[in-house]
Amino acid sequence: MRESEIKSRLFHLRLWMNEEHLSAFIVPTTDPHNSEYTPAYWMCREWLTGFTGSAGTAVITLREAALWTDSRYFLQAEAQLADTGITLMREGCEGVPTIAQWINSRLDTDLNTVGVFAQVTSASAAHDMLDGLNANTEVVPVETDPFTLLWQGRPALPTTPLAVMPESTTGESARSKLHRIFNAVRAQRPDTDTVMVSDLSEIAWALNMRASDIPYNPLFVAYLAIRENQTLLFTAKQRITPEAASALTAAGVTTRPYKTWDHFLEEMPEGVVVACPDTMNMLVTAVCKRQGLEVATIASWPVPMMKSIKNTTEQQGFREAMERDGVAMVRFLRRFYPAVTQGLLSEVKVDEWLTALRSEEKGFEGLSFATIAGYGAHGSIVHYEATPETDVPIEPHGLLLLDSGAQYDCGTTDITRTLAAGPLTDEERRAYTLVLKGHLALQHCRFPHGTTGLQLDTAARYAMWQQGYDFGHGTGHGVGHRLCVHEGPQQVRKNVRACSLVPLAEGMTITDEPGIYAAGHFGVRIENTLLVVDGGETEYGRFLTFEPLTLCPYDLTPLCRDMLTDTEVAQLNAYHAMVRQRLLPRLTDETDRQWLIRATAPMA
Repeated sequence: MRESEIKSRLFHLRLWMNEEHLSAFIVPTTDPHNSEYTPAYWMCREWLTGFTGSAGTAVITLREAALWTDSRYFLQAEAQLADTGITLMREGCEGVPTIAQWINSRLDTDLNTVGVFAQVTSASAAHDMLDGLNANTEVVPVETDPFTLLWQGRPALPTTPLAVMPESTTGESARSKLHRIFNAVRAQRPDTDTVMVSDLSEIAWALNMRASDIPYNPLFVAYLAIRENQTLLFTAKQRITPEAASALTAAGVTTRPYKTWDHFLEEMPEGVVVACPDTMNMLVTAVCKRQGLEVATIASWPVPMMKSIKNTTEQQGFREAMERDGVAMVRFLRRFYPAVTQGLLSEVKVDEWLTALRSEEKGFEGLSFATIAGYGAHGSIVHYEATPETDVPIEPHGLLLLDSGAQYDCGTTDITRTLAAGPLTDEERRAYTLVLKGHLALQHCRFPHGTTGLQLDTAARYAMWQQGYDFGHGTGHGVGHRLCVHEGPQQVRKNVRACSLVPLAEGMTITDEPGIYAAGHFGVRIENTLLVVDGGETEYGRFLTFEPLTLCPYDLTPLCRDMLTDTEVAQLNAYHAMVRQRLLPRLTDETDRQWLIRATAPMA
């Protein structure tokens, strides 16, 4: 039945394509705001194909269909696409064509118009997808949304209420942030009349407001148009509470319904300059050009950098959030080991227990991402998420990789601890020790001002490289202040990308999460969130270093002591002394207190 439904949806999409004179149509996994998590309203690719993974691009021609996704989802996609008429394209595998190559081999010379879903695709994303397309193939930004007609029972746009973050938590007023954004764009393009912002995290940060339209990320669906003397917020009217209305008025912000942003642009006189980032969706730029407005794509979009540098108030909020989270982690860890010996825990149960303990902490407002609790072989799957179908019990041996985080009213957390459930193999102990060595090396780096994440990445990998180990994911990402757990523009990683070439700056957050993964056997990852702080000045210039924000003991039982240097032991002891000093006063249960004292006792 399910396969026939997918075939029916493809059939009706092709009827629409014929009416639009399209030879192919591309449906990505995203929304108009380039969000990491997509609201249900824009899960068009999932509805069309039946594939529920969080990453994938579908390409439909008049006769064939294919879906590209990465290695995390190969098995899932193979099962969900079976008998639907959609071919799975395993990205990164030998012999698998790119989207452009596949289209080139399918289109006729007299029928070669590729439609791009303009509402959810930026020009830069379209270029990346279609690089190498035949010169005689026309790429058309399709402004209409076919799923408005085809998707019966399509979910409504989310309209969760706005919550105002006080200046005592944000450290800066919304009016000040809007002024800074406008002036920063004007500095690059002095004739700018309107600055269009579509990224939901940027809008939430600029307005000091949060909501819950999207899982894990406290955001709300909106566009923002910043002008010199007026700012317009396009969002659902029903979400604007009296408190939010008052705060918006104080910030000089006027509200209009979400779907009227195009009317606003159409009201502007010809020749007006509208500035936006290169991630702006093609529909906004198409409307601007049709109205004779000049679109200025700002090469150095300033908002991500502004958002990434936390002021002193935000920094203190992070410290408070980490103490609350640390208490929940200690209470969980104290209960973990006895529960394993009693056979009480599974991967799903670990998630449930830890979430319940976090929910008891002041200001808890949900998880910051789906908990990764991978036991044994599941720990080697980097982005594993346990389900009732995949859930396995935690047995009294081997390793549990536990990557989790929470949203509090004062900050966002992201922490990974790998735990010994019982006796370990020599390889598990060696891998654990190498990961911890790399984690400590990065956490204790002192580096010159202007150093990038690309340069720092080697610190986390050096020890494991010497033993022939490595890992494929990035080593660190920014963390938002009561915002998205994955935040740019900075990253620590070994790949040369724009994000790894951003110099780290004082006030930025960055995670420190090296890992080793033995496919089919075990995984190790250890993660703290760090704050970039002043490292002093010498005759060679200004230096920076890190303050660990995360507060939770490391599991020392898997360590190979003879692989640690005296300096590394001193670093472990100093960190554990800080964890004990910060968390002990917050623990009310004497059993939890005694466990923490033992877990943070100095290592000889």
